[in-house]
Amino acid sequence: MSITLADVLRLPSMAGAEVLSGHNSLLQPVESINVLEYAEISDELEQFFGSNHYEGSELIITAFANIRNDIETQCENIRRYHSIGAVGFILFYVGFLLPEVDQRLIDLCNELEFPLICMPKGRLNIRYSEIIGEIMFEVFRSRQRESYFVSDLLQRISDLPPHQRNIKALMRMLSDHLHASVILTDPFSQDHLCVCWPRALLDTIQDNLSKWLRKMEGLNSLQISLGDSIGHLQRCPVLFSDPGERCVYLLKYKDSLSEDVLWQTSELIRLFINIWSKNPQKMVTTEIVRAIINDDVGQMTRLSQLFNIDVSKLNQMWLFHPKDNSQQYSESIVREITEYFSSHYSLLLISYYEENLVVFTCAPDRYDQRQELLDNICPLLAQSCANYDIVCYDCLQTTKSVRNAYLDSVACLDAARKIYPEKLVMRSSDILFARQCCALLGDRERLQQYLDILNQLQTANPVLISTLETYLLDTPSNMAQTAKLLFVHLNTIKYRLHIAQDLLGYVPSQMPDAYPLYMAVSLNRLLRE
Repeated sequence: MSITLADVLRLPSMAGAEVLSGHNSLLQPVESINVLEYAEISDELEQFFGSNHYEGSELIITAFANIRNDIETQCENIRRYHSIGAVGFILFYVGFLLPEVDQRLIDLCNELEFPLICMPKGRLNIRYSEIIGEIMFEVFRSRQRESYFVSDLLQRISDLPPHQRNIKALMRMLSDHLHASVILTDPFSQDHLCVCWPRALLDTIQDNLSKWLRKMEGLNSLQISLGDSIGHLQRCPVLFSDPGERCVYLLKYKDSLSEDVLWQTSELIRLFINIWSKNPQKMVTTEIVRAIINDDVGQMTRLSQLFNIDVSKLNQMWLFHPKDNSQQYSESIVREITEYFSSHYSLLLISYYEENLVVFTCAPDRYDQRQELLDNICPLLAQSCANYDIVCYDCLQTTKSVRNAYLDSVACLDAARKIYPEKLVMRSSDILFARQCCALLGDRERLQQYLDILNQLQTANPVLISTLETYLLDTPSNMAQTAKLLFVHLNTIKYRLHIAQDLLGYVPSQMPDAYPLYMAVSLNRLLRE
């Protein structure tokens, strides 16, 4: 965590300093410090502020020496530095170079919630160098203590006003934090966005980047000449959904950066691009869903806290697997499913993960209430989700259980669908049973034991097998529903089940007799399909 203005005020060199305004903004982070030497509004100053670029967590030191009697220009400087992300002003030599701090300046800073700090008045024995040295030493120490910087920078970018919250502002924060240049290129490296450290390096990078990138083809790093020194240009790992979409490079003087820093840089850029896209809520959800399924507890916790989403209440997962592998992302399906679930559940996360649509909800604790919700939502899903296989998992307590459920579903869904072709929504028990059946297919001896049960029915009358399959797998052992599905009279079903019972010695409607029959007809469906 970066040091804050409140931390700065506790430093020995700040003894006797007084906060004149912006008392509620003292927790803003400080990454750098700058001296305002020339404050008069001029063409050069207009050019500096004209692009309204973000300078990022910079603390300004000044005595307003050349505008000591021009209150309006003092106020204009405050407005402009505030607009580009400065976190506060420290006024030196009040009562000597600067006669006094005008109330209009204090009022403006209060209006902007911008800290204005006054060093002890009438003192000439305080030095810029003491404060600059002490603050930057603390900044360096905080970076050494905190090796994971993604959360801190995400929090800081989220605190910015919308007009400053852009990719270049984030890159400036990252560049200042790492003391390295950050370069973001397009898929073909023909265009790039660059934030330099030091800033004077911009022309050198712009003139040479294309040449450097050509030399880097097939490599992850390149040592380059930077005047009398050397630099290390390093490619960050690709973490974007489309590997050709963007590339991130870091360029640092003398020393190369660690693999951990490269990974964190990619993670930070990807999270920003996803979260603050045209649909930020959707992409926030996407990143949290990704973290949950990947069992990345740290990332899930950081993002949920950052965006005030209580993921601890999410205990139910719905998976929508496209039946056709060529089926593409559908915004209309997302909207429809969101509407369906929003009308039944108070908390909802919905996003694509890989090719599957994932929905996390907060389901009731009682089974009968969960079943009632399922019964209500199934008719709606049947209309719009005919091209999806749907699985619902209840009572999920940890991200590890979520990940295991997702992996089981992906691995065993085809088998479960062959066993239960009539089910609109499969449950966790269906997937678990399908996994057990798949395991049995590799055990020839046990498999044959179950198939021998059906051989007697095959010899007597093959229709007995299809009747048992429908009765046990497609209906909850309901004779009337079985008769309806097979287009026969109810008495016909009763007769066939009695014949099967006489031939096998198993009662299809009673446990444990029903279990070997259930397993046998399930394996038969898998082998037939």
